[in-house]
Amino acid sequence: MKIVIVDDHRIVREGISWMLSDAPGIDIEGEADSGEALLELLATTPVDVALVDVRMEGMSGLDALELIRAEYPQVQVIILSMHDQPAYVRRAIELGASGYLLKNTGRDELIRALEVVADGGAYLQGEVVAPLITEVREGSPTARLSPREHEVLQLVAQGYENKQIATELGIAEATVKTYLRGIFERLDVSSRAEAVAVGLREGLIE
Repeated sequence: MKIVIVDDHRIVREGISWMLSDAPGIDIEGEADSGEALLELLATTPVDVALVDVRMEGMSGLDALELIRAEYPQVQVIILSMHDQPAYVRRAIELGASGYLLKNTGRDELIRALEVVADGGAYLQGEVVAPLITEVREGSPTARLSPREHEVLQLVAQGYENKQIATELGIAEATVKTYLRGIFERLDVSSRAEAVAVGLREGLIE
């Protein structure tokens, strides 16, 4: 199994590499510190599974995931994150992630997740399942948007234009447009004004 490790903290990448260095059947083909670097790596390196941090400078793990599913569908992705919020987990699954692990996961569970995902299965760490089930049962309105989409909608409600949102969040203007398309789709609206109206009605905007 060929894997790559993607995290914007070098110490995390080195720690995971060390954990997996003697794991049978697992070959670490490379590392990347951003979504952009991951896509460049995938263009030249055969990979079975990518371990991807959800939040990074520049292109986030979720942004990269959407592009990976479109351009490299053979690559399975496990999101590796400090965040167990249901919104992150739900959005990762919607975008095609095959697994979601917290960074406190142990070596044995990490290897097990890699094996399951490489064989075409799905793996969610137990600690992220309970909050997800609770949110689904309660029908929380915020579950409809990812945390980043929620941030974008908040700024739209404050009158920010796309360029201003990009500057505020430190992302590309094209990425803002991608988030807006996702917001429109999930809220079933076709304009910024409608998105704000629905957001206010459902309590998505503070």
